[in-house]
Amino acid sequence: MQRERIYQPGLNRREEPVVSSHFMNGLSRDDRLSLYDDRTFSERVVTISRRAVAEQILPVLVKASVSFGHERARAAMKRARLHHGSYGCSRPEAVGSAEAVTEVMFDRQFRRGSRETCSRRTIRDSVLARMARGLPIEMVIPALPYKFSCPLKTRGQLPDLGEVNFLLGVHEILVAVDTLYRQSASDRSGSLARFTVICDGTRFNALVNEPDEVVMRYQAGVRDWLRRLGLDHEICLLDYRADIHAQLPREIRCEKEITRRVSRERYAQVMWPAFDPRDMLGTLARVTRLDPDPERMNEKGRFVSLLESLAFTVRYRCLEPYRALPAEIFRAFYRELTSHLFRSDESLPRLDSSIVSGEEKESLREAMLLELFEAAIEYISEIKSDRDLAVDPIALCLPERVRWTIHAKPGQLGIASPSTEGKVVQPWAGTAYFKSAGNGGIRLCSLPLLALEGSGAVPVCVEEGSPHAQPLFYIDAGLGVTGIDDFISRLAVGLDRRRSN
Repeated sequence: MQRERIYQPGLNRREEPVVSSHFMNGLSRDDRLSLYDDRTFSERVVTISRRAVAEQILPVLVKASVSFGHERARAAMKRARLHHGSYGCSRPEAVGSAEAVTEVMFDRQFRRGSRETCSRRTIRDSVLARMARGLPIEMVIPALPYKFSCPLKTRGQLPDLGEVNFLLGVHEILVAVDTLYRQSASDRSGSLARFTVICDGTRFNALVNEPDEVVMRYQAGVRDWLRRLGLDHEICLLDYRADIHAQLPREIRCEKEITRRVSRERYAQVMWPAFDPRDMLGTLARVTRLDPDPERMNEKGRFVSLLESLAFTVRYRCLEPYRALPAEIFRAFYRELTSHLFRSDESLPRLDSSIVSGEEKESLREAMLLELFEAAIEYISEIKSDRDLAVDPIALCLPERVRWTIHAKPGQLGIASPSTEGKVVQPWAGTAYFKSAGNGGIRLCSLPLLALEGSGAVPVCVEEGSPHAQPLFYIDAGLGVTGIDDFISRLAVGLDRRRSN
């Protein structure tokens, strides 16, 4: 058990997802769901002014975030006393600010999953050492890569209120930590807690054919949101390629490259002989058995789950000529191909025969699968080039920081995200969505575009944009709002910042 709570090189054979959009395959194949055509979108879209976003929406979000952070700070001391033994304290009364600060990081509103992958005592010791020197508590997480180009996930690639929601979630951890730290350091000025977000889009974008320009625009957009939220003094954005990979010692970079190359050769040697684009069901069964890095708690296996996720992440080179089609037509075209990608025995009756013939359709499907399989091997090899190192590269470049991650792993805390419809969708893999939280509450989360428009959600665009601009967020049709003013009024009194009830 103790080994599960300290960093261990190598992918965890029990449970360690590497990506989490595998549910998209079932979503895309659900005939009950459909995207809005241009006419329907124009009829349903609601507009909001930039001024209303700046002066009404954002202040409501920030105020609720601060309040929630204070609430979790109050709850932390009680939980620290409950877990006093985990800190080596003989009685509940012996816990202090360092234990309470640590307990914030184990709060299930902030920490994802029931499995504990970090030691409370180890983190407490590092927190205590920082506090003894009067230094702020520093934390770090790789996240916010870029908004995926999949037209079933979003109508654009700029950060929306989903990314704002992620930043506010980080802010809430900082508020809680700062509040508890300040109780024993009331004379200190400035932030007593800071978070570094490593934008890792430049680590993966070339593997899935996403242009650097998309990543750079996305990062600029996130920085703009940070500034508008007033959080740029406590949340710092760095770039993986420029600020982590380039800063690694030369011998570590060499080891990382060798590890990646060896992994790629190993996966290619094992997986390519099992690949048959005309028998993908057989292919999936074979690669599950042959997976060089199996995951016991995952029935499908790590590699198959990765394939199913990347199927809706890769920007397929073979589809680039078709992106010149009207967006409405391309979205339908893309959906038909991807939703039947793994089933060569199924026809695609909804495809417009004027776009591709049946023979061309099959050729496209096989070309997409070839790109997908290659991307999956490259992707898992890049993951292993970090995970197989004796020391985490981010921890090496940014020491003395509590290490957070999207998917919990030994020695790293998994960060919690709001779930909806049984899915946890990261903002870069979906579209911002205000949904009913029950009892009149409203919760901000993200869902794929297909799930939102398929359920009749209301798109909200900034009114100064074009008629078919990327929505800033969607509103759950079940909320029954009568207009943007009604929504803002209800949001001001009903915003629920809990990740779960």
